[in-house]
This record gives sequence, C-alpha cells and structure tokens, in this order.
Amino acid sequence: MNVIDIIKREIDEIANNIEKYIDDYCIPCHFITRIARELNIGEADAADLLSNTLHDDAILSEKFIEVVELVHMKARMKAINFYNRKREDKDRYLSLYIKNALDELKYDISNYGKEIALRKLLLNHFSTYLAQTLGIDLHLATEELYYLLRKEKELEDLISEFINRLNND
Repeated sequence: MNVIDIIKREIDEIANNIEKYIDDYCIPCHFITRIARELNIGEADAADLLSNTLHDDAILSEKFIEVVELVHMKARMKAINFYNRKREDKDRYLSLYIKNALDELKYDISNYGKEIALRKLLLNHFSTYLAQTLGIDLHLATEELYYLLRKEKELEDLISEFINRLNND
C-alpha cells in the first residue's frame, strides 16, 4: 500500500467513524503514526512524506484539512465560527492573521531589537512543541513554559546564549 492509499483510507475511516476520534486523538498525528507503522518508517520520515504528499496533491490536501477540521473543530465544538466558513474565507482569514503576526514581529524588531523578536519566536516554538508533544492546550503549554523559565535560570541562559549565537552568525 502506498502513502496516498493510506491517507485516503484514513480520511474515509475518520469521516465515517468520527465518534471514535473525538476524544484524545490528534488527527494529523494519527495519520503520521499510521503511515509510519504501515510503511515501516520513522515518524519524522512519515511526517515529511505526509507533508510532501499533501503538497503535491491539492485535492487530497483539501480532503485532509476537511477531516482535521471536522474532528478538531466541529465534533469537539471548538472554533465553530471558523469551521462554518467557506474554504476561501478561511484562507483569507488565516492569511490576514499571519500578516498581522509578521507586522507585530517587524514592530518588535524596530522598537525593541531583533533579540526580543527572536525570543518571542523561540518561546512560541517551545510552547507549540510542548503542546504537540504532551497533547495539551497551547495556553497551558505557554503557562508551563513560563513557570519553568521563572524557576530554572539555566534555561533562560540557554535561550539567551542561543539568541546571541544567532545574532553573531
């Protein structure tokens, strides 16, 4: 079985048995682990394969995002206003927010220096990483991160050292 067949089968499986996936399932993670298991590859390779396959197949990519939204938004009753929008409206909405985030970073750089913008990017990356790997809400992950940073000066020092290295390269 190839990756496209696996993705199509899992899309159908999830859409037809949504109640099975409402609780405790990260749908993209489900696809990655299924691809890894069935193709006998590592999860990092499976994630790359999934991403590349979806990039190359726009129709499959649309179906994939529809099933992800179906579970993560509609079935779990989160972001219903976003879920109910047409795809074009969702894309415009997301694009606008990305542009706003870039404007915020540009503002931070011009007013506070690039170290602050880099720190902001790193902390957001860490929060997202914690949320994804631990399976927790992003807000909780952010709070856990800040708690840990307040508690462990060594992590603050590592972050500062990393930022300094980026600025000097």
